[in-house]
Amino acid sequence: MAWLCSLAAEDEDNDIVKSVFAEGISIDLCEPTFSNGVFTTDKGGVIIAPQLRIQARKLTYTKRLVDKEPVFKLEAEGDLMVEFGDYIFVGDRLVYDFQSKQGTIINSRTEAEPWFVGGSVIRLLADGSYFVEHGFITTDENLCPDWKISTFKARLCQERYLRAEDVRFKYNGLLLFWLPVLRMDLETIFDSPFHYNFKWGGREGPRVSMSYEIVSFERFKTFLRFDYRFNRGPGGGIETFYRSADHKEFLQTINFIARDNSIFISDERLRYRLEGVYSRLLCDDTVSIDLTYDKLSDKYMATDYDDQGIELETAGRTQLDINKQNPDWIANLYARVRVNSFETVKQELPTFLNSWRPFSLGPTGVIFENQYKLSYLNFDYADHLPGIHDFAAGRLAFWNNLYRPIPFKYFTITPEAGLNAIFYSNGPHGEDDKWLAQGVFGCEAVAPFYRNYFTQKHVIEPYLSYYYYTAPTISPHQHYIFDIDDGWVRLNMLTFGASNSLYKKDSDGNISRYLFVDVYANAFFNVHTFPATVPKVYVDTVWRPNEFLKYTVDSAWDFEENQLDHVNVRSEWTVNADLALAAEYRHRSSFCWRKADPWNFMLDAFHSLETLRHSTVSDRRSTFLMNMFYRFLPNWALEVESRHGWDRHHEKSYTEFEIDLLTTVYSAGQVKLSYQHIEGDDRIAIYFSLGLKRPDSCDECIVPFLEF
Repeated sequence: MAWLCSLAAEDEDNDIVKSVFAEGISIDLCEPTFSNGVFTTDKGGVIIAPQLRIQARKLTYTKRLVDKEPVFKLEAEGDLMVEFGDYIFVGDRLVYDFQSKQGTIINSRTEAEPWFVGGSVIRLLADGSYFVEHGFITTDENLCPDWKISTFKARLCQERYLRAEDVRFKYNGLLLFWLPVLRMDLETIFDSPFHYNFKWGGREGPRVSMSYEIVSFERFKTFLRFDYRFNRGPGGGIETFYRSADHKEFLQTINFIARDNSIFISDERLRYRLEGVYSRLLCDDTVSIDLTYDKLSDKYMATDYDDQGIELETAGRTQLDINKQNPDWIANLYARVRVNSFETVKQELPTFLNSWRPFSLGPTGVIFENQYKLSYLNFDYADHLPGIHDFAAGRLAFWNNLYRPIPFKYFTITPEAGLNAIFYSNGPHGEDDKWLAQGVFGCEAVAPFYRNYFTQKHVIEPYLSYYYYTAPTISPHQHYIFDIDDGWVRLNMLTFGASNSLYKKDSDGNISRYLFVDVYANAFFNVHTFPATVPKVYVDTVWRPNEFLKYTVDSAWDFEENQLDHVNVRSEWTVNADLALAAEYRHRSSFCWRKADPWNFMLDAFHSLETLRHSTVSDRRSTFLMNMFYRFLPNWALEVESRHGWDRHHEKSYTEFEIDLLTTVYSAGQVKLSYQHIEGDDRIAIYFSLGLKRPDSCDECIVPFLEF
């Protein structure tokens, strides 16, 4: 009877050995021993199962029945390495249950690039995630990291989402700050989750700033920010960022409050900034919603909040734009309001714009374009400006245009005719409603020529355009001027010129334009504000001698004043992968007007030369700008930005520059040492953030306000 029991036990062991391979498990052990359903070796081996690979020096593999209960587990230690799904762990000891597909690793460590995660106990879970007890996370690859985030308990799933409890941020054992719970997408290290900076000097005195990410989960992030100006006081706030997976919805906000005072407003104590950007695509991407707002306690708060360079920050717009696109028309509902009393804003309460797709009038070939805009406009000046008054009116504007290209053998001409019409609900002197109407007649002609020279092609394109704007039914003095769309006067103008383009084809068949020169001028007839018929001649040039160099020149000569009207010369040179340079010289004379549209001459045709010369649109100046980037070591770079301005009326010359030394420490720590010099202010700043350059497409990024 004992013999039969022994034979039955041996058959059971044989069945277990055979069933080992039926489970899809591969066992490769060096000099193993087998007894009663247990494989053992201390010579090393590898065990492979679905989504699991275990390598160790000492292994004990068990598959047997104990009290009629199946036991199917593995114990491994010594030179232990575990591949668990997408993770690779190293540790001291592993116990793994193949039935529950769960295991425990003692004193383990893994990588979720560029992070290193470890803990005294790591529990592998059946869903592919794992728990960490008494763990840490860092980007420092050393076994004893200089900095780390320690946690009592944490879970990481899908190789990116981390949820941790009792979180402590430490540097060289020193506790920097503590959080009860941290939820974080580890990929957001590419969006700089940690920022620190210290500034010394300047008018605001020493300043310490830091921000850190408290929530990052499923494309939503929240930052806490704290600032302290030693001469002025503390401040703090919350920043949020969200972008949907399909990139159709985006949100970015700032909520910041400071208990300090502005340099220029000494009695200001409670200061704040509330800023936001929201966008959304709806209805198969045919409807877009864009909302922005920026509420500031004072006009200096924008620069005080974001003063990480020599550029001055200004308040953003507060507006809503809803756009609807149809194959035959486009409609916009637009609203803009003033929320800051120190701003001068044309409020649109609201504006509706509709543009119809151009269409042909039957077989004539004449193209018809038209649009209309309905608005209630309120021009609200900044408070405390003496001698000025706000004004408001309803406005309905129509624009219609007819044109037809007529091709000939060597040239094409395009005659056109149009109508501008605007209705105002009231006038500047208390009048009733006003109608403005103006006719527009014009003709354009283009005659391109070309010639080929082996692998090069020269294209010459002479062109001419003539436009006549009739005198409007009412003068600009009789209606409100809200913006450039209201400034209509009589104008008789001819534009003529010729552009030259040189193209070349390389050995791979790629075609590029390496030289472009455009020479042109405007002639004005019967316009008393222009003493000369042709007041200026313009030259625009772009030259690319090779793929590393680019030169641009934008200039004009003033015949009336016999001087250079303006010139902008820029050179860009990419020397190699480590060095790039750019330099630019800009000059503007007293007779080169500052206009939103430099090719709109209604202002020039209405006001005399002397009137414009003594207004704010005349701003003579010369400026020299320079940029340089030099990576002198793989992990070290120098960046220089400077500008020098002179030759301005009633203002002295100025020089401003910023010199930045950049490096990366501990794989993902970005450090920037900066010296900034602006007018009357010198600052030394140290910036630190934890983040890397994202390796995937940049449109995947959510760019925070705090990025430097």
